[in-house]
Amino acid sequence: MKALITSLALLFALPSLDAHAQAEMRRPHGPPPGQPMPQPHHPNQPSYPPQHSGSQVVVDRRELNERLDRLEKLLKEAEQRMNRQERNKFRNAKETLNSVQDLVNRAPLLATVLPPPPMPPPQPAVRPISDSELRRIHSSISLQTFAEDKMRVLVSAAQHHYFLVSQVGQLLGNFQFTQDKLAVVRELKPYILDPQNSHMLYSHFSFSSDKKRLDEILSQR
Repeated sequence: MKALITSLALLFALPSLDAHAQAEMRRPHGPPPGQPMPQPHHPNQPSYPPQHSGSQVVVDRRELNERLDRLEKLLKEAEQRMNRQERNKFRNAKETLNSVQDLVNRAPLLATVLPPPPMPPPQPAVRPISDSELRRIHSSISLQTFAEDKMRVLVSAAQHHYFLVSQVGQLLGNFQFTQDKLAVVRELKPYILDPQNSHMLYSHFSFSSDKKRLDEILSQR
């Protein structure tokens, strides 16, 4: 066999491998065109040579090594049928193949190249209603005559604010009847920031039966 035939076999095998790898494994990721991909240093891997920082693709290391091994076996079989002069010329092709295998083995893992996932945006801080806003709600409730209208104002305000137990106690002063006060606690309970202080609400009810009903409301989930 002539060295020319072997060289052509090598040239045809490598493009086929490259096309397969690009079709199945490539995932576009990197800097704008013309800018090199930064290579972070990993303590367990050698530094990536700067001369290989051009256009890059992602391939499966194991699959690529298997294909290179098969190619190396084919080249060894072809070498056995060559004469001494052809074998000397054939060494250049083997050196090229060895350099490809070395490049694959020294390539960094994808996990060390990809940037870390973006951090989620911080959650907005939840704060209780301000004293000034609480006074405005008191004022709006006091303008209403009937308990039903007062409750409507309170429910509307509760959709946009959070409350402390002490603030809920202040709002209870706008209602005269026990059933209305219990309704206030029921409406504001989902917006209370310090439920561990709910025991402070019992002082706003005189009878044990009313306190029992309050306990049932506070224990609901």
